[in-house]
Amino acid sequence: MDPALTKTLIGAVATVAVAAVTAGFQYSAKLREERRLLRIAIVEADAKVAATFGELIGRSHGRGRSELSDELIRVLLADGVLLDTIRQVYSDRIRNAPDSSAMVRQVLGELPIAHPIGTDDMDATLRVLAALGDKHEELTSAARGAVEGRASWKPLTDGPDLVLALKKREKWNRRSRLGKIRHFRERP
Repeated sequence: MDPALTKTLIGAVATVAVAAVTAGFQYSAKLREERRLLRIAIVEADAKVAATFGELIGRSHGRGRSELSDELIRVLLADGVLLDTIRQVYSDRIRNAPDSSAMVRQVLGELPIAHPIGTDDMDATLRVLAALGDKHEELTSAARGAVEGRASWKPLTDGPDLVLALKKREKWNRRSRLGKIRHFRERP
């Protein structure tokens, strides 16, 4: 074989090898970046689900959103007999309290207006919580707690069934990966 041809072939093979190694490194870096972005997206989605889940738990127990009315603040801060009376009553309460800072927090805590939640809305929200708890392993225990907690003062008609289903899901969630594979037919 011609030495010049051999040298050319070796150079071509070396160029292809270097290009392949470079492409491998670039592909590996791209995969790492995609995994990092996926982890960030999962964390963001989990945070949204957790925030929504927390709001739903409040709704299922009859707690709506609270707000401090601008009109109420204007009336309270306007000069007049009402303002003088409120100042006198609250100043006496705060001055005579054993813990004045706690009393200030209590007084301010009485100002927000809470919007009530209807019974049907509470029941529907509780069922949504149970469905989310059944779907997401991280939410199962909290959903069961919400259903059980509501049972103490206004039980759902299907509440015991929901609790039983969520307990089965919790038992399933505690299994190892191998246990889940071996007993796949028992999945709730």
